[in-house]
Amino acid sequence: MLEILEKMAANYSRVKPKDIQGVVNIKVGEQEFTLSMTEDSVAVSPGAAEGRTADFFMDDDVFHKLYQGIWTGLTAAGREDMRQPAPLDFRPGPGQQLSHQLLHMVYHMGTHFFASQYPQVVRFGKENARVVHGGHAVALAYGYGVRFAYYTIADGEQINDENDRNPFYQLFSVIGGKGTALVAGEEIELEKGVAVHVPINETHIFRAAAGQQLELFVLMYGPGA
Repeated sequence: MLEILEKMAANYSRVKPKDIQGVVNIKVGEQEFTLSMTEDSVAVSPGAAEGRTADFFMDDDVFHKLYQGIWTGLTAAGREDMRQPAPLDFRPGPGQQLSHQLLHMVYHMGTHFFASQYPQVVRFGKENARVVHGGHAVALAYGYGVRFAYYTIADGEQINDENDRNPFYQLFSVIGGKGTALVAGEEIELEKGVAVHVPINETHIFRAAAGQQLELFVLMYGPGA
């Protein structure tokens, strides 16, 4: 396991921004490791550090899915509310707050750290997804001001409920299947090649048609994303 984390750290050192620095504890099952990030280096060592920026937790099965490329780090960490648990969970270290700087680190690590090859390759499909907001999601990239994900919705499923809104712009692009969208009370037919813009703080529901599996790329952008 240490060798795999060392490989991930070496890959991450090639893409990590200089402003992401700190000490992170990573616990896999009962095994603990320390990830140390400076301006120009990323290193892993056995054991846990007392003073750290954040803690990451997962079981052995989640770690297997990450290094096999079945899940991305963000997919494993995805949730509808930060207070909910997730297969890849995290919390601020002692004395740390969930600040913009810490979220910047968590989003970037979730996108890029848990990758076992360089350049990073991401698989997306229902078998690589977790259920978030009612659909099967693969989180592809998160950062300040932008989020990008793959969603698939089966017949009888839908993304979001009647009152769900987001304080940023969204673009839902259909890449397969058929369905309907209900945006601001207006019904829109969906098929491959159709993209729907969702305004800020507007209601939006996406459903698959009967017997269909709807596939989407979702781009969320702007302040608050």
